[in-house]
Amino acid sequence: MNKTNRLQKIMGEKNLSVGQLARMSGMSVATISRIERCEEDPKQSTMIAISKALKMKVCDVFNIDWRR
Repeated sequence: MNKTNRLQKIMGEKNLSVGQLARMSGMSVATISRIERCEEDPKQSTMIAISKALKMKVCDVFNIDWRR
């Protein structure tokens, strides 16, 4: 599963809109939207902010294997 589908799935499970996640994470709606659509690779700080807002680990939200 790619990062976009994973983020979309999590947002759906938590019943969050792009706007809500943007407010919760301190990111702009445009940034969250671009990340969600795979138009932008998020910076590390952005991934951390989104993950904290979702109360999840970065690797669980963005499906990153840090050991690679």
